[in-house]
Amino acid sequence: MAKKFKFKLEGLMKIRKFKEEQLKVELGKINQEIMVVKNRIAELKTHIKDAYASQEVTLKSQSDGQLARFFPYFIQAKREDIKNQENLLYSLEKKFEKKLKEVSKAMGETKIIDGMKKDQKEKWKKENDKKEQEKIDEVISMRRGFESL
Repeated sequence: MAKKFKFKLEGLMKIRKFKEEQLKVELGKINQEIMVVKNRIAELKTHIKDAYASQEVTLKSQSDGQLARFFPYFIQAKREDIKNQENLLYSLEKKFEKKLKEVSKAMGETKIIDGMKKDQKEKWKKENDKKEQEKIDEVISMRRGFESL
């Protein structure tokens, strides 16, 4: 029975695949953080719209001046929070781009080793098939030799 194919760089390939998977997980986490920040920005904008609507209702009814003074500060604070979230979003997007480059590099390294493995396996298979064919030819020629006796 023929030996099984053994790739000498199998350990390195496993390490590279593990690193690639780890980078993909990190990329997913960053993407998730980006979505949370985008949702937070949308939520803050909704708060501002609600505050304007509430201000209109309050000003139409009888109210004291202190409540009317509250709204500009509230809206200003929300806008500053939006600005901070947009800065965070920008930094997360830069981090995402950097991690994406790392992932593509890791995928390239894994693909190179995988290609080497396929080439070596194909070469091994051809050699193995050739040896088996030689053995078959030898058995056939021995049979012919015995039949002619």
